[in-house]
Amino acid sequence: MIDDLPPGDGNASMAVAPDAWFDEATGIPGPAFWEAALSAESARCARYGRTSTVVLAETVGFDNAAREWGRELALKSVVDVVAVLRDGCRGSDYVARLADDRIAMILTETDEVAAINMIERVRDRCDRAMRARTMGGRVAFGWASPRPPLTLRDAVTRADEVLRLEAGG
Repeated sequence: MIDDLPPGDGNASMAVAPDAWFDEATGIPGPAFWEAALSAESARCARYGRTSTVVLAETVGFDNAAREWGRELALKSVVDVVAVLRDGCRGSDYVARLADDRIAMILTETDEVAAINMIERVRDRCDRAMRARTMGGRVAFGWASPRPPLTLRDAVTRADEVLRLEAGG
C-alpha cells in the first residue's frame, strides 16, 4: 500500500496542512485516503475476523517549535518523523498524515502487542528526528485494536484516548 506511493522529497511547499487525498510534503496519503482505508480495513476485519491495530502519532510540541523556530522548520521535523514511521511499517500497512502534527497508521494483521513492539522500535528515532530540526519536542503514540463488537473506527477513538494520556493532555 505505502510502497506504491512516490516518496516525499521534503522540498514541497509545506505552508498548508495535508491535502485531502495526498500530502506532497511527506509523500504519503492525506485524511481523505485515511478515511477510505479505515472503512475498507474495518470491513475486512469484520468480515474475515482478522486483526489490525490503529496507531496514532503526534508531534508533541509542534506549536511551540513553530513559534520558536518557524512553521517551515517545524513541518520539516514532521517530514523526518514520517520517514521514520514509513520505514518502521510494512508494505501492507497504511500510513497517512491527518494534520500538521498527526500521523495515523493501520497495521494490518497486527495485534496490540506487536503494535507496541513496532512503536518501541521507532519511538527513539522519531524523537531524535524531532530534536534534530527543532531542538525540542517528542512524538507521542496511541494504539488500539478492535474487540468484538467494536470496529476499527472504534479503535481510532481508543487510540486517541491513549495518545492524549501519553501526550500529557
